[in-house]
Amino acid sequence: MDLKTAFEKLNEESVVSFHSTPRLVDQVRGRAKHLDRERVKKKRPPLARPGRTFPFPGAQNAASGMSVTPWQLLHTFARAVALAGQGSARALAQQWDCLRYVTAIETRDGRRMRLSSEGENWHTHKRSLQARDLGSAFGLSAAQQLLRERYPDHRFDVLDAEIVFSAFRPAKGRRPAAGNSGLPNHFLVGRKPGAPLRIFAVDARGSHGKPEAQHDQLARSQHRAHTLLLGESDTRGEPVPALMLATSLLKGEGIETRVLATDGLGILTVPGKSAPNLSEPAADKNLYPEIDTRDADGLPSSRPGFAIHEDHWEWLSQILARTGAASLLTFAGERDTARGLLTERQQKLLGPTGSDSTPGLQCDASITLGGMTFVGTDQVFRLRKQRVEVFSALLSEQRDLLANWRLDEHEARLPTVLKAWHRNKSVVEHQWGGLVHMDSSGALLAIRKQRRSNRRLL
Repeated sequence: MDLKTAFEKLNEESVVSFHSTPRLVDQVRGRAKHLDRERVKKKRPPLARPGRTFPFPGAQNAASGMSVTPWQLLHTFARAVALAGQGSARALAQQWDCLRYVTAIETRDGRRMRLSSEGENWHTHKRSLQARDLGSAFGLSAAQQLLRERYPDHRFDVLDAEIVFSAFRPAKGRRPAAGNSGLPNHFLVGRKPGAPLRIFAVDARGSHGKPEAQHDQLARSQHRAHTLLLGESDTRGEPVPALMLATSLLKGEGIETRVLATDGLGILTVPGKSAPNLSEPAADKNLYPEIDTRDADGLPSSRPGFAIHEDHWEWLSQILARTGAASLLTFAGERDTARGLLTERQQKLLGPTGSDSTPGLQCDASITLGGMTFVGTDQVFRLRKQRVEVFSALLSEQRDLLANWRLDEHEARLPTVLKAWHRNKSVVEHQWGGLVHMDSSGALLAIRKQRRSNRRLL
């Protein structure tokens, strides 16, 4: 496959099917019971899970699914990990992890998306890492589409859950391996100008195994997604609503995402205000990592998780909004500026400043395309023995608003930004000379072959 064909495949829209049925609920319930029996045998208590799990409305009919390109999926993944796991030992900015998958997925069998022959080559792809990364990419893309359809007047930001939870309580002991913390791996935060934030816990996994492997993942996700509650206790509050997603990456088969949901309260209404003040700094808190509940006999008990009392809902809104803004700035290379939006403990997860030698961690590139000026960071790598350039960026005026903590103004400007983007996209793509994609947060990810004739990044 030459470079031209590789780019065409990256931009080829295809279908990822959804599976969300009452039968799936029963299968996952059965698997959860089996897991709990195994825990009891080891003299460990059963895991706490939501009282009710159900098929997600809109993902139940046989024709449900999403049409998406591989480049859009990789953009979703890059945005999700931009603020995750940064540290001084990394040789590249986190978002460039998406580049290992530029030839891993393709369209086949009547517009069905599946792993390519390269994606199925375990000499070049580690199975467990691929399952984790692509499980996140497909699951988060599916969750965003489903929530946009349900709440068309909102847009949804993906936030890494670990960095959000770090503001709740100091970490103790060694940092768990990715995916093994007992907490959801992401939050989706719904934004609408002048309205309270909406929050959803999202646990998205991937597997190369048969359906039983996804049933196991969904059963475990039920516990992880049940660890954040708005209120004082299980009897005087409600857990945040959750989506559990498990994506099948079975060799030789079309990719399919299994989806289940839970009820809950996800609206962070601030008493006496129509919307929270998001520009105020937010400090770390020391929240008790247990939720008061009742056991099967009705006696007082507790379960792992965090209960956010009503008087802390504005604080949580600030944490979520500022973390989202920091993620956008980091994606564009503004890592040092992003630190100012984070709490002290979140800054430690982000890593030290002054990372001039680390590619992708400086906002030092700009370009004007279609009359729109973008600022961000770039990286060059080899694909098919040719140099390829990628660029992650924001519009300059949006970057300035975020860097000056004017989060409400950034949000209010986004509809205008997105309209301008859709109006100018074909011109932008032509002038760039490759693939471009802007997400609902205004973040741009672009890729092209490196040529002398290219419009240069300055």
